[in-house]
Amino acid sequence: MSDDELDDFYINDGGCRAKLFDAMKADFDRFGPESQQRVLDAIEFILSSGNIEKYWRSVVPHEVPLDEVEDKPGYLHSLYEKLTGHAPSSRGFGSDVELVYGRHSIDVRL
Repeated sequence: MSDDELDDFYINDGGCRAKLFDAMKADFDRFGPESQQRVLDAIEFILSSGNIEKYWRSVVPHEVPLDEVEDKPGYLHSLYEKLTGHAPSSRGFGSDVELVYGRHSIDVRL
């Protein structure tokens, strides 16, 4: 996005969010199946973690001011639906999860 587009971008506006999710979906569709599954596992894990704030910056583009998202669980739920065409599962991850996350990403390995 250009600086002007970022100035006019408001994450809680449905149209702005739809454009962002469309761009994210286009990137996601270029990933291989294993990478796609890791992204989806990460979103499901964060939704089930009960601590979205802890992992928030690992799942959102840094150049967009997403700290202002009013409904972070709803945002992640909608993103998952955009990427897959269906709602995320409410599965438990148990203790067999290796969670590797850093400044730019989360990698959930089951």
